[in-house]
Amino acid sequence: MLGPEQLNMVPRLSPVSMESVAVVRVSEQLARDVGLADNQVIRGIIASRNGAAVLLLNNRELEWAAGKRFKEGDRIDFRVESTSNGKTLRPVAVHHAAIPVAGSAVATSPRLLSLLYRPDQPSIQAALFQPGAMQAFLGQMGDAEVTQRFSQLLLSMANVSPDNIRQALVASGLFGEFFLSRQMQSRLDVKQLMRKLLVDGKLTSELKASVGQLVDEIEGHQIEGLQARQSQQISYHFVIPFNDANPVEVNFERGAAKDDGGSSDWVINLHTDAEDLGPLWLKTTVKANREIDMILWASWSDSASKAEAASNILQQSLQGFDLTLNKLTVLNATRPSIDSSLTGPGHVLDVST
Repeated sequence: MLGPEQLNMVPRLSPVSMESVAVVRVSEQLARDVGLADNQVIRGIIASRNGAAVLLLNNRELEWAAGKRFKEGDRIDFRVESTSNGKTLRPVAVHHAAIPVAGSAVATSPRLLSLLYRPDQPSIQAALFQPGAMQAFLGQMGDAEVTQRFSQLLLSMANVSPDNIRQALVASGLFGEFFLSRQMQSRLDVKQLMRKLLVDGKLTSELKASVGQLVDEIEGHQIEGLQARQSQQISYHFVIPFNDANPVEVNFERGAAKDDGGSSDWVINLHTDAEDLGPLWLKTTVKANREIDMILWASWSDSASKAEAASNILQQSLQGFDLTLNKLTVLNATRPSIDSSLTGPGHVLDVST
């Protein structure tokens, strides 16, 4: 478990010069595939795999051969720029990892390192939070208290509201240590319930592994949030369980303030596999002037058609919240992902989408 002392002791990094980091050129096709935007800042982390240095971008490993001066834990920030030859990633900051302090749990914790370098994989929560699946899972535990408390966390898709979403974020398990460190009243959350099962439940080895992976997923997202905060950014990644629909994966992100002091856009990514609509992905960009751009990917053609037909209803609904729908793009396709063949030197991933 990540205690308050670990979550609040984020290693300070010392900035160094740019001389050892070259500009990375990116093809226009790759830039479009991953949605790179001008002036976007992305961060890479140097890690070690089998004695060789690799660059981690959004949990993907890229080959790295930029000199021996970089070591595990070093971080590099790149800014996306447009040139006549396409997109480039220009280094804007290099931070060497702080020298470990003797006895520092943060610097030496294998648990923390494993969370930092978790491999990219489908959401465990999204799989376990299918309607009926978690109830059946909890039923095998024979823990009536946990079953009852988890039922209190389930939302109704038919009656979803902004307040419900706010409550789901608080109950996601991302903030338990925050409340504890500030001696605030403990709130019911998913991670607490899963840890109770690990401690009190009579789990088979298979079920114990699933619950452990679920906790790892939540704590991995906590670490992502801390990394974002170090750069004056915001990142909340969680899963909303429903009693009448499949779960929805949610990721709220906002970049650091712009050079001119203006606010960065909010980016909200949603993903679900709805029984009646099929797999859906939605990217929403909320600008400072309250204008909204949306891109919807729908695997089923009839779902894409329904979304296009309902665009006027969506526009009117947003107006009720003083928001203006500037652009809605509906694509009958799955959301693009990065093929393993593209994760070589000079390729990058968009860590904000």
